[in-house]
Amino acid sequence: MKNSLWLSAGVLMLTGCTAMGAADYTKPSAEMYPQIDGLTRHVFYVDPTNNEHDKRIEIIAGKDMMLDCNGLLLSGQIVEHDLKGWGYTYYQIEGYTGSGASTLMACPANQPKVKKFVKLYNKDLYRYNSKLPVVVYAPAELDVSIRIWAPES
Repeated sequence: MKNSLWLSAGVLMLTGCTAMGAADYTKPSAEMYPQIDGLTRHVFYVDPTNNEHDKRIEIIAGKDMMLDCNGLLLSGQIVEHDLKGWGYTYYQIEGYTGSGASTLMACPANQPKVKKFVKLYNKDLYRYNSKLPVVVYAPAELDVSIRIWAPES
C-alpha cells in the first residue's frame, strides 16, 4: 500500500512535468533591476533548455563607425555586479570613453571610409540561466546584444 502511494505520487509528478511545455514558459521579471543614471538598461531573455550548464552567453557591445583601413577596438570592459538585496547578477560597461585602440597603418589617400560595427573587447563568457533575465547597463550610444554558445553534440 505504501509503495503504491509513492508510485502514484511519482507518476503524477512526472505527468505534470511533461504536460508543461515551452508554451507554458513565462519570462522572468526584470522589475528588481533599477534604472542607472546615464546608462541604458538592456534586458535579454534566454529560453529554458535541458542542458543549461553546457551553454554560455557572450555579451556583445559596440557601435557603427566610419573607418578607414585601420582596425579599431573600443575601450571599456564588462563588469559583473551583484544586485544588492537580491543576489542576482547584472553586467555594467565601465571605463567606456567613446574611443579606443587603433592600428596605425598608412591608408591609401583615395580609399573611402566604410561603415563597420566596432566592438568593445570582451573575452568572457557568462553563465546561461533561463530563470533570470540577462541585464546589461551600457551607455546609450552602444548597441548591446548577446550570443549563445553551446557544444555541437
